[in-house]
Amino acid sequence: MSAENAPSEMSAAKPEVRAGVHDASRVEWIVSLPLAVKEQEFTTEVVIEIPSNLFAKHAPWDQLQELARLDGREEGAAFDTATVDGLRRLAVTLASQLTRAGDALVRHCRLMGKHEDDGVQGSLKWLQTAVALVDRTRTRLALGETDARVEIVKERALVDEYLSVRLLEVLSGAERELEALADSPLANELEEACACALERELEVRASRGFIEASSDSPRELERYLDRSSKLKKHFQEVLFLSAERYAVSQRLHHVAAGLAGIVAAMGAFIMQIALLRQASSSTTAVTGGLVVLTVVAGVSYAVRDRAKDVGLLWMTGRIHQLYAQRVVRWRLPRMEKGPSVVIHARESIDEEVRRDPDPLNPESGAKTSATHLRFKQRATVEPSGALVKTGITRVRQVFRYDLSPIFSRLDDATKPVPVLDVRAHRVRTAHAPRCYRFPMTVTVTSPTGVIVERGTLVVDKRGLDRFEPSE
Repeated sequence: MSAENAPSEMSAAKPEVRAGVHDASRVEWIVSLPLAVKEQEFTTEVVIEIPSNLFAKHAPWDQLQELARLDGREEGAAFDTATVDGLRRLAVTLASQLTRAGDALVRHCRLMGKHEDDGVQGSLKWLQTAVALVDRTRTRLALGETDARVEIVKERALVDEYLSVRLLEVLSGAERELEALADSPLANELEEACACALERELEVRASRGFIEASSDSPRELERYLDRSSKLKKHFQEVLFLSAERYAVSQRLHHVAAGLAGIVAAMGAFIMQIALLRQASSSTTAVTGGLVVLTVVAGVSYAVRDRAKDVGLLWMTGRIHQLYAQRVVRWRLPRMEKGPSVVIHARESIDEEVRRDPDPLNPESGAKTSATHLRFKQRATVEPSGALVKTGITRVRQVFRYDLSPIFSRLDDATKPVPVLDVRAHRVRTAHAPRCYRFPMTVTVTSPTGVIVERGTLVVDKRGLDRFEPSE
């Protein structure tokens, strides 16, 4: 994609949505928003339906993790490998290309399972592409060895090691697919090629002193995984946006409290004046007047404080309803050129209890109660023509919500079920999985239309099992 036509193409791009399970406790939804030369508005709404008897009260903002990173194909971008930032950007771009090559390799392996010859040739092609990509990069890094600055030399070594890890991941993905094709004669050629590529890469790693993943040593495997995680975070940091968050209620607390106090004080003062006038017009003795004055003062102050608290709660609720609960600004990493703020978002999380007809017999009038956990974000993507010209076409937002507070209310993961043993003509007990299903909907509204991703979260006592997309 050239720099000249990139803005026009990005202006017509659509957002992308994906929902799933991140790990045993967190559900994840990813929204990829296109960048353009003009400002764009997007609304993301996520609803998870949980039976009210299973829902546990918790602090929702503490359960939400939110990340944002720049995304885009940068094959045509030129990076200054004489700088640390240029080397890191190069590593991230090449890692993305390796990921795409690995995905294509897996797809062609699956074609082999259908006894298609194209799968063999395609798999070999993508394997060679991944290996050649790493070889070319190592040659390019070797040409820059005349730069003896300590930080540059160290960063080149880290790029080499990171690409080696990503290549091993590509080979691992192919091997997992080949395990399912153990009886297929078409898999032998590819399996031999993968083994040769792995042997060659392990020799390179040994010559450079990289940590080796040995199946005979759990400690070495642990060190290898820890090193891989650190390398990934080191390089992908250049694409992650920094977040600036604040709660709307905290910013407006003093203003809202002041307005509520003024209104409450005015009302108490008027009531106090009225009662004093009534007391002074009577023929009550002096002591009686003092008693009345004391009672009036106490009542007015009590009413004022209570009116202030009620008014503050009302104003805070209206602000949350009309504006947001939290504001987030996603800013560019220090290396980028362009506007500082990429996304300005307003976010809210609400809980709503609904009573719907019983799905087993809707005509009976019976109702079931479900709590709708709703997340809503109204995001403004700032004009980003400078980023689009560098090959960055999207900003990817990753949301992860921890549902672990609910697991304690779930029944055991397995339940005994009586079954008939036909041969012995006896009753046996089978342990059936006890799963719960929570409907989930992700809706993204953009200038180009509405995208809806629906599915069901399958949950048991041990945590989240899977996400089943709706047909």
